[in-house]
This record gives sequence, C-alpha cells and structure tokens, in this order.
Amino acid sequence: MIVTLAGHVDHGKTAIVKALTGIDTDRLAEEQARGLTIDLGFAYTDFDDHRIGFVDVPGHHSFIQNMIAGVARMQHALLTVAADDGIMPQTEEHLQILQLLGLESGTVVLNKVDNVDEYQLQTVNAQLRDFLKPTFLSDAPIINTSAKTGVGLSTLRDSLTNSASLTERHPSSRAFRLPVDRVFSRQGLGTIVTGTVYDGEVKVGDDVHLSAVENSVRVRRLIANGLPSQIAQTGDRCGLQIAGVNATEISRGDWLRDPDTAATSDAMTLEFELAVGFPREIKNWCHVHVYHGTAHRLGKLFLLEAPLVHGTKGLVDVSVDTPLHIAMGDRVIIRDQGLDRTIGGGIVIATTAPFTRRRFPTRLQQLKELTKSVSLAEPRLALLEACRLKSVKGEEFRKQWNLSQVQFNSVVDWNTIQQVNNRLLAKSKLDTTRKQLTLVLDEYHAANPNQFGLSLSQIVQRISLDEETVRFTLTHGRNTGFFQVQRGQYASARRTEVTLSYNKDLYARILPLIDTQQPYPIGDIARELRVPLRSLETELKRMLKAKLFVQVTDKRYFSANRLRELADIALALNKSGPFTVKQFRDKCGMGRMICIDVLEHFDKVRFTHRELDTRRVVGNYRP
Repeated sequence: MIVTLAGHVDHGKTAIVKALTGIDTDRLAEEQARGLTIDLGFAYTDFDDHRIGFVDVPGHHSFIQNMIAGVARMQHALLTVAADDGIMPQTEEHLQILQLLGLESGTVVLNKVDNVDEYQLQTVNAQLRDFLKPTFLSDAPIINTSAKTGVGLSTLRDSLTNSASLTERHPSSRAFRLPVDRVFSRQGLGTIVTGTVYDGEVKVGDDVHLSAVENSVRVRRLIANGLPSQIAQTGDRCGLQIAGVNATEISRGDWLRDPDTAATSDAMTLEFELAVGFPREIKNWCHVHVYHGTAHRLGKLFLLEAPLVHGTKGLVDVSVDTPLHIAMGDRVIIRDQGLDRTIGGGIVIATTAPFTRRRFPTRLQQLKELTKSVSLAEPRLALLEACRLKSVKGEEFRKQWNLSQVQFNSVVDWNTIQQVNNRLLAKSKLDTTRKQLTLVLDEYHAANPNQFGLSLSQIVQRISLDEETVRFTLTHGRNTGFFQVQRGQYASARRTEVTLSYNKDLYARILPLIDTQQPYPIGDIARELRVPLRSLETELKRMLKAKLFVQVTDKRYFSANRLRELADIALALNKSGPFTVKQFRDKCGMGRMICIDVLEHFDKVRFTHRELDTRRVVGNYRP
C-alpha cells in the first residue's frame, strides 16, 4: 500500500514518517537546513508482512505543485493536523485536492498532542470530525499522536496495517503508463526514473516509450515499493533503470508509456467540480494552471454550461499550451493563475478539441452520455454508446482510452458492432442509417429518372448525419448489395440502367455542325440554329452523358468519328518521329488554334505526350 501524506506546513508530516520508518524524507540540503519539505520524499517499511510506502509532500502553499505531483490513484491518504494549530489553509486545500483526485481511503493523524491540554484536544477532535463530514474521510479514524514522544504511534501503525490488509489489487485493463516524478543518474547504473504506475504493468526487459525523447528505451532494472522486482503494477511506487537516454534529457512531468498507445492532446473536456470556498465567479477563457499526473501546464478554461456552483458538477473545455499525455478517466486539477488557489478538478471525458460549436446541443448531449461510462471506467460501454451515435475510428478510441490492441479487441462487442476498414458503427445505427439513405436515394431516383445517383457530399447535404457515418453505411451497403456506385455516384440497389434522354431533333440539327472537318464553336452553333446559348449548353451536357459528342474545350465539341480521324493522322505522323503542330495542321486541314485544342485533349487523355514543341504518341486513343 502506498500512503500519501497531506497537511499544512509544519504540522509534522515528515516527523510522522520518520517515527514510523526511521527514514528522514527531507533529502535536500535546503530542506534539512530550513526544516521545511520542499520536494517529494519517499520511505518504505514493512508492518506485519505488509509493504507500505510513504510519499511525503510539502505543506507550504508555494510548493503546492509538488504536492499534487506526489498524489496518485489507489493511494491511501494520511491527513496530518497539528493539535496546537488545528485546521489551517493548506489542510483545507490539500484535502480538496485529494478529494478531486479521486482518493477513496485514508487515515487522519492529530499530531503534537503533547502541546495541548485535554480540553483543547477534545475541541480540535470535534472540529476535525465536522470538517471531514462532506469528504471521503468522513468515516476515517482520527488518531491522536505525537511524533516527538511516540504517543499513539503504535495505534497509527495498527490502523495502517489494517488498511493495507483491506487493500485489494485489481488487475489493470489498460496499457502501461507512468508519470515521472524524479530522475537522476548513478555511477555504474546510468539513468534512473521514479514514479507511481498509473496504469498497466511493466517488466524488466520491456521497451517503453519515453515522451521526453519521443522514442523507446529499455527497462534494465526495476525497484517496486523499495524492493528489487521483475514487475511493477498499477499503484506501485517504482524506480526504473533505463537504457538509451541521459538523465539530463528527462524531467518531472515526462511519461513512460506502452509504445503502442502513446498519444497526446492539447485539448480536453472535463466533468468538473468547483472547489468549496473558491471566492469568485469563473469566466470563460480564464487563465489557469493545469496539473495532470506529475505534469504542469498553463491553460485556459471554458464553461460549457451555466456558471458552476459549489458542490455541483459541470462540463468545461480546457486547452493547454503544451500537449499532455491524457486518457479518458484521468483526473486533472485546475488552479487559478491570479489567486494561486485551487479552482477545482475533474475527470477527462474527451481528449479532442470540438469539431462543432462548443455549446452545440448535440455535442453537450453526447458528452453527458459519456460521463457515466467514463466514471465507471467502462470502455466497452463507452465504445458502444459512441458507436450508437456515429462511426468511430477504432485506433483513435483505443489510444484515447490507453488500451493495447489486445485490450481493445476484448472491449469490442462484435455481436452489436460492425467494422468497415478502420471504423466501427453499432449495427442498430447502421440499419437505421441504411434505411434513411435508401429513402433519400429512392426519392432522388423518382425525381431524376435520367440521373444515376448522388455523390457522397450531395447525400450528406440531404440528411442530418455526419459524413463519416454516411460513408461507412454506403461502403458497407455497397459491399453487401444494398447500394451501387458508379464514378463516385451512389444509387439504390434497385436502380436499373439509366437511359439518358436528350432532344433528338436538336441533335439532328447540331450534328452536321460538329461532325465536320472543322467543328463550329458552341457560340456559332447557337447563332446558326437560333437557340439560346444557355439552353444549348444544357442540351449538350445531356448529349455528352449519352456519349454522342466529346468535349475538347469549354466551347468546342467534336464527334467521336472526327476525333478518331484526327487520332489516325497523329499515328501516321508519329511513324516518322515526333511531330509539330504545323505538321498536324497541314494534314488535318483545321486552323492552328483548333489543332492546339485537339492536341492538348490528346495529351490530357494520355494518347500523346508533349516534349517542348513536338509531340509523340504514347498510348491508344479511346474517345
């Protein structure tokens, strides 16, 4: 069991650890000189075959960031209060932080009882019990002690031993993660990092991703809870000797991770709880300090709902100046930059920036539905809920939840979820969407009998669904016979061959003007036939779809027969080598500009290839 201490400065946290373990956790010279804990300290001992580790944190408000770095999930809190001082500002803030970080068990130490009389001791005990009522320590034992005289230490030891015996270790269903809180080098050993295993497990010989260098390093040696070990698991305090990097390249706030899940984000959404006693209203885009694991970032906070009230929870968006290694369900502490006070904390329920307006009702509803599965740490439920709303990119979801590929595969319920390429969609949503798309296409076919179908973008415009879900359904429907596709246009499977209609009388009048040695441009055709140019262009488009003509430029059309004749001329010229525009013009009897238009068309369809002022035939011509 790992015990994290908390409490106001000079209330005896370090003295309590030393009295229990014999170890002075103030390792820095400045700490020993000032009698003040500045950074994290660590000590280990055994109580009745139970291995217990202590994380000593600074109590002074100036070092609150170091205190936050020392707290991790699955730890047991040891809140220390001096009997002669009682409840002080950092007592309150430390307890708030422990609560916001999700700790669930703890013990309260009323230290320095040798400095007060019986009446004051009873008064402080009563005040402390009232203070603890709304917190996770409401039923925690309060043990009167004196680190100086030894009074109550045996009772404290027994209480911690009992808590250790009740602590259950559950196998982690997530990939390995460890936030680095210390780094140093030792002669003969090299680089050593320490931290508390956040998720998963790590073994000697594993290759792990180090965020500081964005590369893998090898675990050579491992110390778990102060003892040599081959493996460290979720909740263990451990030191890792790693190869492939210098200690100077690493700092507190870096992460060791499973290489298969390494991902970062500079935006997140939290189910946020306002700290009791925060003195002012939070405004959108207020500047804040963001604490996650052992990392500290500067950021901004945006309220997604009504102003927060103490004791309630709400949704907030947070952006940070440098990406964090966040995952769904992680705990984050937010502190005010101006007041240097804790605003509150929350659970990560989204790790990406919004694709729509932040307060878009559909987005808010989806976020609220996510909070239940995230708070329960149920990725299976979260995936199913997400897939019922829209198609989900499996790889993105896997990394957001910090799941290895094997863990992710065990999360997917293939009885209720369908996969297409790298995306997932609930089968119920797929059926509903397919019916909607079929209805849209059938209505279009009825109104447009001469058109084959609609493009993806045209379908999206006609239906209130996101593009990826529509694409998923169309692709699956094409593979299973519900839809058909031609040249990027989708149609219902019931769609028969389209017979394109056109104005046959107009075609008979246009043909002599196009199927000639030098075809007329469409402006001359309109004047010759006394047809409005716009109407002529509309009819020519229909004739193009019926493959009656070939469009060479915006204003000039050719018959397929005439283009084949010109292609034969090019082939004949090519027998003598590359040919020029002049040679082509002399053989075909057309003007120079029209010849250039035809030759550029040949280049476009890869029948010819231009090299400076000449061309050569490189393929077969198919009008």
